[in-house]
This record gives sequence, structure tokens and C-alpha cells, in this order.
Amino acid sequence: MKIAIIGGGLTGMSAAHVLAKAGHSCTLYERDDSLGGLAGSFRVNGVYLEKFYHHLFTSDRTMVRLIEDLGLGSDLVWNPTVTSTWYVNRIFRLATPLDVIRFKPLSLVNRLRLGSLAIIPRFVRDWRKLEEITAKEWLIKWGGRQVYEVVWYPLLRNKFGAYADEVAAVWFWNKLKLRGGSRGKGQAEHLGYLVGGFGRALEAFEARLRDLGVDIRLSSPVERVVIENGRATGVVSNGQREDFDLALVTTAPEILLRLAPDLPPDYRERLGRIKYLANACLIMKLKRSLSTTYWLNINDPNIPFVAVVEHTNMQRPDEYGGHHLAYVSRYMDPNDPYYAMSAEELFQAYLPHLRTVFPEFSPDWVETLYAWRERYTQPVVGLRYSQIRPPFRTPVQGLWLCCMAQIYPEDRGMNYAVAYGEKVAAEILESGGA
Repeated sequence: MKIAIIGGGLTGMSAAHVLAKAGHSCTLYERDDSLGGLAGSFRVNGVYLEKFYHHLFTSDRTMVRLIEDLGLGSDLVWNPTVTSTWYVNRIFRLATPLDVIRFKPLSLVNRLRLGSLAIIPRFVRDWRKLEEITAKEWLIKWGGRQVYEVVWYPLLRNKFGAYADEVAAVWFWNKLKLRGGSRGKGQAEHLGYLVGGFGRALEAFEARLRDLGVDIRLSSPVERVVIENGRATGVVSNGQREDFDLALVTTAPEILLRLAPDLPPDYRERLGRIKYLANACLIMKLKRSLSTTYWLNINDPNIPFVAVVEHTNMQRPDEYGGHHLAYVSRYMDPNDPYYAMSAEELFQAYLPHLRTVFPEFSPDWVETLYAWRERYTQPVVGLRYSQIRPPFRTPVQGLWLCCMAQIYPEDRGMNYAVAYGEKVAAEILESGGA
């Protein structure tokens, strides 16, 4: 078969890998000038750094397998990290059970209940029941209202905004399960990272695809999927049509709706019910470290970002020329004014709040600012999400969809981007591409 794959993130790359190895002719279209999607990288002091913060959990076996298959396994390191929370004008370390016991904003009983939420998710056997209740209801049931209001609700609100009360328990359960399952000696969380950046894996993966004969077309956005007589017959990119036997779209459903206006009305309505949040990520290259925390959750509604992730508290600063690197992340609707801000504008808007959280922080610590933004970064997983989650095969013959909105009950991430890319390719092969 001659196959068009639209979207050069890890899902599209992984699908192309499987399909090309099976002997099919694959053309991979990517709008940007490099592959990787949300895992895409740029260089800082000559070393790859992800545009949006990334790490691996110990359960991310599919991505680990890919890294090993690409010959980079010896450079995958697992380091203990510190998670903390900013609450009521103070940073509280919450990296280990002992830290939780010391978390004074909660009563002793509620500290124990908070700690239990690192264990309870491991014993959930039927996640489908969690589709029927909100994260709020589930967290209050197991942790109590004080734990919810102090710890969890501020995070839900800062991430999902107006959608905070709609998020299903199944989404939060999976987050807690992942983090709880990545704890090592002393119950500290251990996270994986590829020395030199995950961009090295993308670079090696791209070379692998080219060796398999995959036609990779960068800076080539697809403008339309051609549908004729109920079948996908080609794509239009840069104003040129090319015929294909099959098209696999790995972008957000909303983009598929624009690419294929001839989709059946009921299917269009189903895709249209899937909501996505956008993200703007400010990266600061600093002369000094902000703190000893890797992941700092911001539990304050007056601060306009949800987290500060100091990458060089997981990786050594000397790998980046001695500089310290910190991400400042904000999720939002795409019409939010912050979404259109430049790196300097974001920094100026955040500066008073950074000084609140890190009193010693000074602008002269900053060497360079970077800003990256992406419209489709987090699907809003509401109640009974499985009823609107689309299958890989669309109602149009020869047209397939595989994107982060289908990763469920798991949540998005490099591991599942690869796993689902392989999964859709296997289903295409099994079906003969119909």
C-alpha cells in the first residue's frame, strides 16, 4: 500500500516504522521543520532540550524499548527527583511519605489521607467505574475535603480552568498511579531521562525511518484529505495533490475536521465534542538555580502558571554549560492573552510571581529566554469519555485517526504516543487498510 501519514510526532513516526517494516510505502508529512511534535527539541549550548518538559516513568516500557532499540539504552538514566508544592507563601517538599507527614497545612489525619492516595490507585481494578464520577468526587471520597481544597483543587483549577469540575476521576487516578509506581528506594520518585536530550532519540529514529525508505516531508502542512465516493484517495500539501491508498491522521480531531470537511455529520459531531487545552511554556536559561525542587506545583489561584519545572534539578547543569534550566508552564484556552505572548512578555508577566515564590530571584539571573506554545496539548477527559473517544478507523474507507485524544484510560506522553502509533499500524495491517 501507498500510505500518507499526517503528523510527524512520535505517533506518526512509530506508525511509519511498523508499516514500512511490513513493506508498505509511507510518506510522512510534518508542518514544522523537524519531527517530534510535542516531544520536539531545540538546542541549548549545543545540547538537545525539549520544548515542553519531558521525562519517563518506570512504567514507560514502550519508550524505553524504543530508546534501547535505537542503541541509546546506555544513556538512559534514572534519577531521584523532588516534588514540592507552593501553598500559602511557602514551598512545601512533598517528595516522600515523611514529607507528607510534615505537611502542616493539613491536620495529621488528613496528611495520612493524602499519603494514602499514593497507594489507593494501585488497587483499582476496574477503571470504568471511575468514568462515572468526577475527580473532585473521587478525591474527596478518599482524601477528604480539606485535602482536596488544599492540594488537589488548586492544581485542577490551574490546569483545566473552567473545565476543572468536569474532569473524570479516571484521568486523575491514572496520574496518581503513574507517579506512585515510579517510586524507588526511600519512596523517592525516580524519573528517566536520556542524557543529551530526547532529541537524540528523535534524530536516531528519523534516520531509521529514512533507511526504511520512509519519505519524510518537513515544512509540509497538509491542507486537505481528499475523499471521493466515501473513500480517502489522497492528500493536498503545499497546493499539490498526491494519491494514496490510505491516509493516517495523527493530529488533533479538530484538525481532522478542517482537513476533511466531507466527513459524515454524526462523526463530525462526535469529534467536535473533544476539547483540548493549549499550553505556553516559558524556558529560562539561568546563572543560578531557583531551588532544589524538580517539579514545583503552584497551589495559588493568584499565580498565572501551574508549575515550575527545574530541569537541571533532574539533570546536571554541567551538561548545559553550567547553566540552570527552568520551565514555567501555563495551560489555557487558545484565546487566553498569555497564549500569544512572546518570551519576554511572558517573563515580565510572570516576574512578580516568580519573585513571590523565589524571593531571591533577580532578572539578572536570566541568560536567555525561550517560549514555545502549542494549541493542542491536553484533552479534557470528562465523564464517560469512552463514549466519545473515536476508534482508529473512521467511517471513511481508507482514513484512519490516531492521536492523543484516543490515549485512554492512560494519559498522553511519549510512551503512549509510541505505543498507540504501533497499535494503529498493527490494526491497519490486520485489516488490510480498509
